[in-house]
Amino acid sequence: MAKVIERYESDGETLAQETYDEGTVLDGATTTPRRAWWKNASTGAEVFESCKFAIEQVGANDGDDFVQIAPDSPLAPPGACTATKAAGIALEIGYYEWAITFVTANGETIAGARSDETTTSGNQKVNLTAIPTGPAGTTARKIYRTVVGGAGDLKLVGTIPDNVTTSFLDDVPDGSLGAVVPSLNTSGSAGTWQTGDINIGNVAVGEFNACWMRFNVPGGTSQVGNPRRADVTFIETGA
Repeated sequence: MAKVIERYESDGETLAQETYDEGTVLDGATTTPRRAWWKNASTGAEVFESCKFAIEQVGANDGDDFVQIAPDSPLAPPGACTATKAAGIALEIGYYEWAITFVTANGETIAGARSDETTTSGNQKVNLTAIPTGPAGTTARKIYRTVVGGAGDLKLVGTIPDNVTTSFLDDVPDGSLGAVVPSLNTSGSAGTWQTGDINIGNVAVGEFNACWMRFNVPGGTSQVGNPRRADVTFIETGA
């Protein structure tokens, strides 16, 4: 079957255009970094082999001389917390699962390791303790939970708006749960900026890879050709 690649930008929306176009960029200016993901959206076992991110010229201009790319450096999802049922009648009676995410200025991780607990009659609240704190750059943690029975998506219970607190009382009924946990780890920041290719190896079906892009134009350059444009492209060089 044919291999299928999908490209996404920082809002998670699929893009049809693959050209990095900042329009006019002044000499001596560095543009705000943008991030894009590429996903192996193939079905079956169509692994992308020997992949890289590459900068390519677009048209007769100087875009690729000044565009820089950097690998994405996302946080690893957190470990599990401890879930213990407590007195109350907020939740249904039965089995539940919880997971935590780390939040940064750039986004949020996917769900970490899961915890579980079974509520009983009259013990229908759950204390979450030993909630992991994140590494540098973590601004908050979000708590997600299944509905009773443990099936279906993890959905938002609440947010801890710091990187210090390690406990949370879950008394949120199933019908009041919020958004589904992210499926894409957007927590990362730009690694080392460079003008050469970034080799990322093989990409399995369903796997995402990301890079950051910016223009960094020196002052007093003798080159002209605004608007500056270049392709930042996911390339498979293997079989």
